[in-house]
Amino acid sequence: MLHPSLSSRIPLLAQAFARREPFRHVLIDDFFAEDFLARVLAEFPDFDQGNARNEAGELGHKSTVERIRELGPAFAELDQQIQSRGFLDLISAITGIPDLLYDPHYFGGGTHENRPGQDLDAHVDFNRHPINGWHRRLNLIVYLNPEWDDAWGGSLELHSDPRSEHDQVTVITPLMNRAVIFETTEWSWHGFSRIA
Repeated sequence: MLHPSLSSRIPLLAQAFARREPFRHVLIDDFFAEDFLARVLAEFPDFDQGNARNEAGELGHKSTVERIRELGPAFAELDQQIQSRGFLDLISAITGIPDLLYDPHYFGGGTHENRPGQDLDAHVDFNRHPINGWHRRLNLIVYLNPEWDDAWGGSLELHSDPRSEHDQVTVITPLMNRAVIFETTEWSWHGFSRIA
């Protein structure tokens, strides 16, 4: 499922994760193996299949599906891999965070499709799981965009403090098969600009 070169890149990825600003994070290009990536793309849910309603019950510009294992065989395989000790140990080796746990609820996770007009204000995520109380340590995002142009907006922005005039921002283009892992803390501000 994972790209065959990923395990050989762990030492460099771990160094990058530890040194990145404005908080610990790493970009991993070629995250999935190409054949598995094609299978996941083929099963990605239609926009209307997800939860695309905003707080007022109106159709919005973002659709999410948290029950990924129900989307098809490739997503069921992805779910099995994510909860495996081997995968969690690989992520621990990259981040230096031991004893990682799998969230079977995908609370705040799953598939996300954002359409033109959608943005995400800089924010920090919850760091206590609302169902089981676990300490949420990491976010893992894998982009599946067939193509992307920075002029469209929508790039991930990591902020030191968006309320400060001295805010440092790292911008990450959401390219196909690029994973981003970042530490979830009280200061891991992140969001994305409006998609044109």
